[in-house]
Amino acid sequence: MENTINRQNMKYLRKFEDIRIFGSKNHKFQRGAAITIPGIGIFIGEKHAENIDLLRHEYGHILQRKQKGFLFFWCKIAPASLKSAMQTSKDKSKVHMHTWTEWSANKLSFEYFNRPNDWNFTDYPITPHNQAASQTVKQQK
Repeated sequence: MENTINRQNMKYLRKFEDIRIFGSKNHKFQRGAAITIPGIGIFIGEKHAENIDLLRHEYGHILQRKQKGFLFFWCKIAPASLKSAMQTSKDKSKVHMHTWTEWSANKLSFEYFNRPNDWNFTDYPITPHNQAASQTVKQQK
């Protein structure tokens, strides 16, 4: 089945912050999709294995699991994130990174990596969408 992750489509690539990175040639992963399973690793398209922005974002989900604990991560964060990703794939007007699970992962990662100067705020926002928009308006005044 095309939408499933199986061992034959995945291969170990390297580590990032001591987390295993697995690569896939599956078309969804090759377009930039990724998934993090704390305790197992980050699953990413092979051609994105060096994408520091995406890796830092995915590492943010590891930090969520550490901060919020096993139950909260698997009962609240993971289902909300997967639901958002599925909705976004069907409705292009939705932005996955505007979901609380995603921008909060970005925020944790941004802090963990000591507020890097090269952080991509456009693709990996660290505040809720409405808050980010209002901050932009305030900065323009």
